[in-house]
Amino acid sequence: MKDLLTHPITDQQLQGFIAEPGQVLLLVGPTGTGKRTLAERLAEDILELPSNSFSSYEHALVIRPVDAKSIGIEAARQIEQFLRLRVPSQKKYNRAIIIENGHLMTIEAQNALLKTLEEPPTGTIIIITVAHRLALLPTVRSRTQAINIHHPKREIVEDFFAKQGHDKQATSRAYALSGGLVGLTYALLEDQTHPLALATEQAKKLLSQPVYERLISIDSLAKDKDLAIDTVDVLQRMARLSLQTASGQTARKWQAILEASYYAAEALAANGQPKLVLTKLVLQF
Repeated sequence: MKDLLTHPITDQQLQGFIAEPGQVLLLVGPTGTGKRTLAERLAEDILELPSNSFSSYEHALVIRPVDAKSIGIEAARQIEQFLRLRVPSQKKYNRAIIIENGHLMTIEAQNALLKTLEEPPTGTIIIITVAHRLALLPTVRSRTQAINIHHPKREIVEDFFAKQGHDKQATSRAYALSGGLVGLTYALLEDQTHPLALATEQAKKLLSQPVYERLISIDSLAKDKDLAIDTVDVLQRMARLSLQTASGQTARKWQAILEASYYAAEALAANGQPKLVLTKLVLQF
């Protein structure tokens, strides 16, 4: 964990969890905070595995949304079957499950997981990454311990990526656009096909279009809830950044976008109808 870029508060909480693990953990933060990497490295430390070996460990299971859209009850059945398998290792913790983007679990999947979350088999660690805790049922939240992922300071992020060989100006630009999210900063610097980079392009597109074109664009965007959530998050970050220097009518425009994107994010987290939420959002630009 020492070579990862984390905020001191987050690092302290992660180290505390490693020292005294609970069996079910929520890693909470917007898409782009690096939750997937943190989850894998955290599991490696608890399972006493070599760094970057989680994906090849035979007693590890990763659950991801189907087509980046949802996690259904089939995933809960897959977890149950996985937990029936015997683990020969005598270590205190010898098996791990990571559920990525747990906020996309259906109600049926969450209900099906309740018994497992309440009484995981001995030696099993379950880590669930979520963008919003409120997207999970109260009964699920009550059975978990949560760690919020805080943003490292700008100078720490820029220094980290400079040591990785990235141009300081490019890193500064990526950091500003990401709103301080480490995962998104990395995506903008190194992987233009990353979903977060795609969300950034979608946000730029919406901002540049006249109203009627925006309404056409959200027809397709509303069909991909994960991309919609990411795009709204990017809009929030763009608005916050722009408000630092904007004035007059421009500032009022960005304030409207910030408020509208905030309410859109809350509505999507509460499982609001994506097309209705996005329509209301773009009409505020």
